[in-house]
Amino acid sequence: MGCIYRRGTRLWIRFKGPDGKWTQQKTSHLVGSEPKARKLLIEVEAKIAAGAEFAAAGTGPITVALYADKWISDRERMGLADWGGDAARLRNHVLPAIGRLRLDEVRPRHLVELVRTLRGSSKLAPKTIYNIYSTLKAFFRDARIADLLTGDSPTILTKYQLGENVDKDPEWRGTARYTRDELEILISDERIPIDRRVFYSLEGIGGLRLGEAAGLRFRHHDAGLSPLGGILVATSYNTGRTKTKQPRRMPVHSTLAAILAEWKLSGWAQMMGRQPTPDDLIVPMPPEHAARRREGRTLEGMRTRTYCFKRFRDDLKMLGFRHRRGHDLRRTMISLSREDGARKDLLELCTHNPSKKGSSIDVYTTFPWEAFCGEVQKLLVRRRTPDNVVDLRPGVAADVPPVSGDPPGADSGAGRETPMISRKLATTLATSTVDSEGIQEVTLWRRRESNPGPEVLCSCHYVRVRRFGFHCWVGPPAGRPGT
Repeated sequence: MGCIYRRGTRLWIRFKGPDGKWTQQKTSHLVGSEPKARKLLIEVEAKIAAGAEFAAAGTGPITVALYADKWISDRERMGLADWGGDAARLRNHVLPAIGRLRLDEVRPRHLVELVRTLRGSSKLAPKTIYNIYSTLKAFFRDARIADLLTGDSPTILTKYQLGENVDKDPEWRGTARYTRDELEILISDERIPIDRRVFYSLEGIGGLRLGEAAGLRFRHHDAGLSPLGGILVATSYNTGRTKTKQPRRMPVHSTLAAILAEWKLSGWAQMMGRQPTPDDLIVPMPPEHAARRREGRTLEGMRTRTYCFKRFRDDLKMLGFRHRRGHDLRRTMISLSREDGARKDLLELCTHNPSKKGSSIDVYTTFPWEAFCGEVQKLLVRRRTPDNVVDLRPGVAADVPPVSGDPPGADSGAGRETPMISRKLATTLATSTVDSEGIQEVTLWRRRESNPGPEVLCSCHYVRVRRFGFHCWVGPPAGRPGT
């Protein structure tokens, strides 16, 4: 234990440094302020004790980069869901700027300069910058808890430094969904492998997130419930928990139930070479694809985000659909269900966990299973036969009869207008063959797959390419109409 003493009008503190030798240090406190000097001494000794493991390793001063390695390792060991995202944000954006600074020397001005650089690059969306800053807040909070910081955390920035948390492209959100025809074709077109059609059904009819669909097992599907079966959404990938940390039960729409029954009876066994067990993934990666993976092998061939993104991009390109996210299938399910008359409050309890900020009456309200089933079943979506799967690109679609099995009134105001599939252009979001190729080029440089930008919604697509070491925009080919 160190001590405090006076030299003239100033107070000094004496303590053992990391090397075990006694060290004297002058404080800013005058005689008479002994309690403040004592508090400073306690903080200094706590900091030295916290940094003992770094000193024992002979790593020198505790820098931001040095503590970042330990911080990420601790978060991975605790099994936090987004530890990989935190590591990427630190590695790609934070450490190149302040990684060499001593942890206790980082000041708010350093973070202001970091944020100013990120905002000035014009490559990151405002939400991404907020995510980076959120990681920094957790990073310095844990350093303060570990007594590696003697003062306050430097993460005191406000919206005036961070900017407004808005979409980078204000036009993308309104277009980030699929039409009813596109959804039905994605789950029906036999040119798409059946395992992917089942996966798209879980997202577009079951309303599951990508990780929830990837981690779903046969034991989570209870087909014996009445009037509709149910899916227990209890995990994202193999983390053992969902994004919101709370499980929920989702009714299985009759169309999804038929798809899952057919998949379990024949499709799964044909792909995997054996019959499924309750502990098997409902939609694992095909064995031939899993065998080719040299890096990032997953348990039982569980689908990864990158694997799903690439296959979904290829399927959209094959169908001639405009590029959107796989997550937008979930948005489509919710949007179409509400268009078809589903109650917002009941549908929300099926697709999301109850809000923590809800009113007290919500906590005391329990709806019967039949009520949830009734709202989910209102979604008007059917599988199409091969004869009714049409090409939605202009100039290609042919007149065909309405989809067999649609409920009465489905084509007249009850969620379905006059047969859209009989129009030459079935949807305003469909694209021609030439245009669809241009759209896919856009996705090669656009990191945010849900952000197509206004140029994607017209027939004149400008593509960013690299020429002579510089990025430039290339317009439509000569002779092609601009709009």
